[in-house]
Amino acid sequence: MDAALRALVVAAWAFRLPLLAPLVGVSTAVPRQEETRVAGHPATAYVPGRLEQAPYALLLNGATPLGRHHPRLVRLAQGVARAGFRVVVPDLPGLARGEVTWAGVRSTVICARELADEGRVALLGISSGTTLALLAAEEPDLAGRVSVVAGTTCYTDLRDLIRLATTGTYEAEGGELRRYPAGPFLALCVARSVCAGLDEGPGREALAQALASVADDDPDPLARLRHLRLVGLGEEARAALDLLANRDPRRFDDLYAALPAKTQAKVDRLSPIRRASRLRVPVELLVDPLDKYFPLEHALALARASPLARVTVTEALAHADARRSLRAAVELVHVGAFLFRVIRAASVR
Repeated sequence: MDAALRALVVAAWAFRLPLLAPLVGVSTAVPRQEETRVAGHPATAYVPGRLEQAPYALLLNGATPLGRHHPRLVRLAQGVARAGFRVVVPDLPGLARGEVTWAGVRSTVICARELADEGRVALLGISSGTTLALLAAEEPDLAGRVSVVAGTTCYTDLRDLIRLATTGTYEAEGGELRRYPAGPFLALCVARSVCAGLDEGPGREALAQALASVADDDPDPLARLRHLRLVGLGEEARAALDLLANRDPRRFDDLYAALPAKTQAKVDRLSPIRRASRLRVPVELLVDPLDKYFPLEHALALARASPLARVTVTEALAHADARRSLRAAVELVHVGAFLFRVIRAASVR
């Protein structure tokens, strides 16, 4: 099966395209679905029915309580497997809660190394899972082991994402601050990620307890932090709380500068844009131009920083979900081209 046909299989199955999806269902083998473990993490593997030596794809979910069992993620994994790839979807630390942490990056690297023992592995992601895939691909431990990094809209600069989550603004090219209507769930995910990255201690525990009681659909998830006091609970936690509780764009830079140097280093380490020069494989990003969480500028900045990164802007997606409209149907041409490039790169062992 050539790359163009494989791309059609994935698009038809994942997007449930009329006529084409049923045709794919009868013309490709049903993948064998297995519960397994990879690098010590629970995982689901989707094994193509008619291929003995299929290349591996590591698929990372975004923020969803269902994790690797989310129906649309399962559908995508099945489509990629029907196209001839062995797909593994692991449960990584904090990812289902929207946390991007160094533990998650290291787990991604270890999972990819385990799968890459039999050849190179494609790193595929949805939303924050794409950010993890980018961060893992930048690690020296995976040099020569990754074929391609591909995914949907994600963030590439955690500092700027914290700015957006707390003040409703982001930094555009040239340093201009612009308003952006990000959904409130972003603020909760960002706060969770910041909290998870703090040093262990009473301060982090107090922040974690405050966030634990916040529902995913809370319209103002950081409200409780604005009434929290961390007197005597450590400089790092207090500075992080001040930053997360702030809503004034004019104060953000000063509050960020007040973070301990080690905390700022942690934020940089979780920002793919900071080490984009380390990318040595093709990067394909499929981006919603008006994403409900991540400004388009994050993907475009990565493409400017790395000649290997390519951004496909399409209205066929609403964040990570398929849109159902005439415009979205027309946009599927661009999605098909994106999938063709990803599959062609991922097929090289």
